Amino acid sequence: MRARWVCVVLVFTVLLPCEALPPAALGDVVANAASSLNSMKVTGAWRRLSSTVSESVGLKHALRRLQTVPARAARLVHALVDRMRVGGGPVVDTSFGSLRGRRVVARTSAQTPYYSFKGIRYAQPPRGSLRFRPPLALEPWSGVRDALEEGAVCPHRFMLFDTYKGDEDCLFLNVYTPALPDKLTGYNPKLAVMVWIHGGAFAVGSGNAFLYGPDHLVGAGVVLVTLNYRLGALGFLSLDNEEVSGNMGLKDQVMALKWVRDNIEAFGGDPERVTIFGESAGAASVHLHMLSSSSQGLFHAAIAESGVALSPWAVAQEPRVRAFELGRELGIDTNSTAELLGYLRATPSESLVKAGVRLAGAPGKSADLHSTVALPFLPVVEQDIPGAFLTKPPRELLPGADVPFLTGYNAQEGIILFRRLQRYPKLLSELEHEFKRVVPPELSSADEARARKVADHIRAFYFQQRPVDIHNIDSLIDLFTDVMFLRPALETLRLQAATNRTSPTYFYRFAFDGALGLFKRMLGITHPGACHGDEMGYLFYFSRLNYRLDDNSPESTVSKKMVQLWTNFAKTGNPTPPVDYESIIDFEWQPVNDTDTVHYLDITQNFTLKANPESTRIRFWDWLYENYAS
Repeated sequence: MRARWVCVVLVFTVLLPCEALPPAALGDVVANAASSLNSMKVTGAWRRLSSTVSESVGLKHALRRLQTVPARAARLVHALVDRMRVGGGPVVDTSFGSLRGRRVVARTSAQTPYYSFKGIRYAQPPRGSLRFRPPLALEPWSGVRDALEEGAVCPHRFMLFDTYKGDEDCLFLNVYTPALPDKLTGYNPKLAVMVWIHGGAFAVGSGNAFLYGPDHLVGAGVVLVTLNYRLGALGFLSLDNEEVSGNMGLKDQVMALKWVRDNIEAFGGDPERVTIFGESAGAASVHLHMLSSSSQGLFHAAIAESGVALSPWAVAQEPRVRAFELGRELGIDTNSTAELLGYLRATPSESLVKAGVRLAGAPGKSADLHSTVALPFLPVVEQDIPGAFLTKPPRELLPGADVPFLTGYNAQEGIILFRRLQRYPKLLSELEHEFKRVVPPELSSADEARARKVADHIRAFYFQQRPVDIHNIDSLIDLFTDVMFLRPALETLRLQAATNRTSPTYFYRFAFDGALGLFKRMLGITHPGACHGDEMGYLFYFSRLNYRLDDNSPESTVSKKMVQLWTNFAKTGNPTPPVDYESIIDFEWQPVNDTDTVHYLDITQNFTLKANPESTRIRFWDWLYENYAS
């Protein structure tokens, strides 16, 4: 066995002389081999071979020789390691063709094994003539395709380093499952399915495991699906006509949900128990799916974290105007829709992304609170044409799908303002001199005196006589939280309560400021409080935050409880079902039955049932809307 392995290495060395393999790549190869040994059932021959890795000086020497192997050969070694697993990895048959995944072990302390299938295409690449068009279905293939690595992300500006990232061939999804069906025995797990729609202002991000590691959720016994969808102008440009009606990114999500409906049973999932869930723009997407006829029947429960369709940043105003602004930013000065579209279809995706970033970051009207969460290209109300996703304003479509609904907000969502202040330090001084920028659209007015009066009421309530500056940033954080997240969510609950909706709705307030607060830690923000996006670190495994924690830490306790609540909801439609013999939850989460008293779960280090969140602030907004809403 030792000689055979050395021969393989030497063949690579001789046939592919090139630049040296970096030590990191060598380590990756060896780590993959070690991981497979630890996590797979292996043959006796493979076990004997594995023992020589630590015992054979000759083999160690051969492995050192790998440092001279070119990168192309390293990929072959990766492939060889995968093929040497028993059976070459699990194979699943989908409606389009067969996929090979891998068996892995969760990085949590429980080390639960699960199956991973990454980089699965769910639509044709939306490039060339397909740019700005709805996604097209895949063509079937023969043979077995590898689903071992994540696919390319959709073009966007990578948030951490402000660099361009992605490829238009990006419509991929990932499936993680605790159990697969067995054709020989007839075993079919039919587990509840959770489909994650990532946030990022409809402009950045992906569904990949860098942020959204599946370990916690899959360990709780659900099938997790994460996905990419088109972003920015590529996903949400609208010319308000049949040619480019908009909402391409949402239509991508619909296509992914159809893939889940048609294929998830082959991965151990139950197509009749699909929960869609998302955060921020992903949460608004989830709620828009509840309102869209295109999505009906594709899911059976929904979770919207920090965002709903009524959020003032969720739906674009004057999208056609913004499309021409993008053209001018790219040097295309035309009044012709056809000419603009021709130029935009021919423009490299990197140029489109960078122009969109410049539009969002420009000083002036865009430098208000809205630009901290919403970039220029958003969902739109389309013309009533075949294939349209949204043909009426969200308010007119409520309550939408009558399915169990779980939604909520983070106590200090507005800490995200620090991200905007890092980029645009003049924001506070501009708001100080032009406070009307904080007024929600429904309270805006062409009457200058009326508009000024509304702005004065808001300023007096939150700031009294104090200036809008860094010393009073907590007041601005509360204002931002209320306008952008809390009040739209409560308004949604109220409008739902006035209908014949029968499914339960659950509401939460996330206020735990711990070490897994995802967004704050990623951006290095130290201001106290639970920021926008912080709750995700307790649902998903983000290795850069998790590795220092032990099982008895408050963060681990909060994470375990949240994971159980969310997965219980996916399994039963109730986060605290009456019969749960393995529960670590010792309370019953009451649904919102009416809006006279809004029951909610307050998530801190303790989980406490309360009523009427931020009641004083909400009473102020109720009074303001009653007296000034258009």
